[in-house]
Amino acid sequence: MGDFVKYQALGNDYLIVDPQGGGTALGKEPVPEAIRLLCDRHRGVGADGLLFGPLDAPRPGTAARLRIFNADGSECGMSGNGLRMFALYLGEHYVREWRTGTPFTLRTPGGDAEVRITDVADGRVRVGMGRARFTTGGGTDDGGAATTVVPLAGAGPGDEITVTDLHLGVPHTVVLREAIDAEQVQRLGPALAWHPRHPEGTNVEFVRVRDDRTLDVALWERAAGPVPASGGGACAAAAVARARGLVGPDVTVRMPGGEVDVSVARDGRISSAGTAQEVMTGVLSRSLLKELAQRDTTLDE
Repeated sequence: MGDFVKYQALGNDYLIVDPQGGGTALGKEPVPEAIRLLCDRHRGVGADGLLFGPLDAPRPGTAARLRIFNADGSECGMSGNGLRMFALYLGEHYVREWRTGTPFTLRTPGGDAEVRITDVADGRVRVGMGRARFTTGGGTDDGGAATTVVPLAGAGPGDEITVTDLHLGVPHTVVLREAIDAEQVQRLGPALAWHPRHPEGTNVEFVRVRDDRTLDVALWERAAGPVPASGGGACAAAAVARARGLVGPDVTVRMPGGEVDVSVARDGRISSAGTAQEVMTGVLSRSLLKELAQRDTTLDE
């Protein structure tokens, strides 16, 4: 096995660095500077994020542990697309029975997720994302999902925008729109993602209800900016639309990179199903390995 394996899910790409293969380019404790270099699309391999794991030898009946990092080096509690990629990686490289639909658990700092590879040939995986926790402070409560009016220059008439905040492993802010304007997404996305209300940032989903079974979503992530797709973002969008009574329990979420199917159960548990694909296995050059080691040493000092 090389120094990394690269996967993509609807154009959202992650590097998997596997410590079970012995020494890795990131050592035992990945540091932000090294992660940023690996994920840099000009100076490194290039990716939207990095999955570090499995942290223990995978085996049936035991949760497989991993850590998830954004491209900026910050740690991420949960990623729907990332979990889908990692589940497929474990099935393809470790436990044969997981390839045939046997459910198993992935354990992240943000919580456990039950996953199931439903079609290994097509790379189709279902991921349980747990229950959404809606923000209840401020605004009005509409179907369990509070709305907040946020003053925001350039948002439109009155320079304010109505949003719904929730937490699904990581923070999300959902904006329901009658139409999704690419220029507005580029302008309002970063303003909402790093609004003073969210000192640690939030992922933003602009959502159009196409019909009671279909949502159109554009995304702006706090650590990556515009991304073609997000499993967690799709689930956040569906959770809000369902809480508002705008869609049924099963919806198709259409994003620039492709579609995922999201289900919201009666007890509020959310799951998503979509595809992932291994792109490459890579070996890093000596010069890049040296630079990674230097960044690690610099931070230690």
